[in-house]
Amino acid sequence: MPIPVDAEIKNMIEDAAEKTHLSQAAVMRMALRFGTPEVIKRVGVRRPRRNFAEYLGMFAGVVERNRELVRPSRVK
Repeated sequence: MPIPVDAEIKNMIEDAAEKTHLSQAAVMRMALRFGTPEVIKRVGVRRPRRNFAEYLGMFAGVVERNRELVRPSRVK
């Protein structure tokens, strides 16, 4: 599966493939296998994003309106 990468990463992959006498695909598979746990460790496991309704549900009851404090407008 071709993945677009910038020139710096492409050069790194090509250099690693040349030095190890492996194909670029083999280098990528090994990099993903060895690198994925490190990415998870550094970035951390994140919770899935909540939808908007769940997000607003967190705030239910936090702000209570007191209609006595709001005086009706006299402008007509």
